[in-house]
Amino acid sequence: MRRASPGPALVVALLLLSGVIALGAQTPSSFLPIDDVRPGMVGTGRTVFAGDAIEEFQAHILGVLRNVMGPQRDLILARLEGGPLARTGVIQGMSGSPVYINGRLVGAVSYQLGSFPKEAIAGITPIGEMIAAVNLTGPRAAGDLALDWPATPATMYAALGRLASRAVAPLGRFPSDFRVVGPSSLADLGPVLRPIGAAMVLSGFDPSVDRDLRQALSLDGSVQSPAAAGRPGLSLPALRGGDAVGMSFIRGDFEMGATGTVTYVDGARVYAFGHPFLNLGPTSYSMTRARVYTILPSLDSSMKVATLGPVIGTMTQDRATAVGGILGAGPRELEVTLTLSSDRTPERTLRFSVLHDQNLTALFAYVAILNSLIAHERQSGAMTVQATGSVSFGANGTVAIDDMFTGDAAVPLAAAGVTAAIGAAATNDFRPALAERLDVELRVSERQESATIERAWLDTTMPRPGATHLLHVQLRHYRGETETLSIPVEMPAHAAGPLTLLVSDAAILTTLEQRELKPARPSNWPALVAQMNAARRNNRLYVRLIATSAGAVVGGDTLPALPASVRTILDEDKTVASAPVARTVVGAWERRLERAVRGSRELTITLRPQPPSPVPQNK
Repeated sequence: MRRASPGPALVVALLLLSGVIALGAQTPSSFLPIDDVRPGMVGTGRTVFAGDAIEEFQAHILGVLRNVMGPQRDLILARLEGGPLARTGVIQGMSGSPVYINGRLVGAVSYQLGSFPKEAIAGITPIGEMIAAVNLTGPRAAGDLALDWPATPATMYAALGRLASRAVAPLGRFPSDFRVVGPSSLADLGPVLRPIGAAMVLSGFDPSVDRDLRQALSLDGSVQSPAAAGRPGLSLPALRGGDAVGMSFIRGDFEMGATGTVTYVDGARVYAFGHPFLNLGPTSYSMTRARVYTILPSLDSSMKVATLGPVIGTMTQDRATAVGGILGAGPRELEVTLTLSSDRTPERTLRFSVLHDQNLTALFAYVAILNSLIAHERQSGAMTVQATGSVSFGANGTVAIDDMFTGDAAVPLAAAGVTAAIGAAATNDFRPALAERLDVELRVSERQESATIERAWLDTTMPRPGATHLLHVQLRHYRGETETLSIPVEMPAHAAGPLTLLVSDAAILTTLEQRELKPARPSNWPALVAQMNAARRNNRLYVRLIATSAGAVVGGDTLPALPASVRTILDEDKTVASAPVARTVVGAWERRLERAVRGSRELTITLRPQPPSPVPQNK
């Protein structure tokens, strides 16, 4: 009797089921569990020592350090042999190199022992811990890496130092159940284990910036690498365990990133390093190909001299046991177009991309702008940098750049001013908002183009309520002549008591506002964008008419001279966010200048009502 053939749907279901069963049976067998690892076993490692050819080395298992990295966080200790390892020891950039025992993947070479070792003894992170870490999901909250504004080179390098401490610090105290599988003397090795470290790539940086970056990131042994030679869209072989892989912070006309080694590729999923890079959790680094030129032997810490290649995906996780991501399209980045011009050199345009990260975008954008200025301009002496352009947040709005920085610190001040909106937006309380584009022109002059406020006076000694009077301001140019400006100011129609007319630069006005006038904090994203666009600028002359009368800041608006009954209601209503102020602004004006403004002057005025006209008498 002929049996009926199964239908197409049943065939598909059976094939899928058989595939799942085969996968479930195959996946565990392709890995060697750490419980099966024994001292004396010999494994085979794979890495790139030069070019892009994967070479093999041997890993002689010495034992297993249980709970050395934390509860249920283990390391396999091994002596490495083969290739150049006898003369180099463990090499920076080989972290992530897979180790196989009898064809089964054990884990990734990831830790080294102390400094100046005579043998290449390394820690191997179990592959199971790497997979579990990289497959985590969820957003990352803002942390302690955000750059404080206004930024300075000192605060920038301090932030970079905090980054480095996350990845290269030696192991701390161990759990009480720390134990060793193998010779008991291995327990003494735990305190001197540290991540091997990635081979950093710094290309196109001015020597002084390069030196300070290396010192801040503890990269004294790193070697500057040439720019990437790869091109987007280039046909490349499939990524394999043992291949060199890169992560990019900045790429384009100059490069900043790191290279390591791929441990395991599962379809589009990539696992690498076997230790944290910056230990940030969810990330958005560009994953790139990498090419190794050679090995630089060192008694302290040998390293691969490598370069970044084309983007091949996104590194989505930077965890305690691995860095990993997805092959395919690269992540969104901040696209920067920087035009540099001066009165002595032709105009040049630099283009580069900076990683998207709520803590790191502003930091590395600042590094890039600072490096660009230092590389092409002098680093000491009085100078002026005029900045114009915009920061775009796409559909979330645009912040204009129009400022001037002068004096001995003009270069770092300009880098901070250009990137301030990026930093303020990245850590805002209202919505995720990373800048999409930064288009800026920096015009540099080797002169101090500034003016100091010397005098200020009104065109009358009897200002009237509701009248418009001319305010005259005398400015003295730096080492030059004087200039007098006239600004119409309208007096309030209803103001009691004496008023203060303040003529000021940006810094003094900002200090006064924060100390006494208490400007309202933005309550939503559009208000934050408006506040960033209204930020005080150095090339502005600010005039404020200030009344000494009790008021309040409510919902972002200043309400001056409030009656006592209204102030009482605001104080008692907890649903209304209000802040009392003793002085309020009743008039505001500003004038843009072609130079930076410094200093301030105050005038105390009393408005005098116009006396009533005499009534004519009938004769």
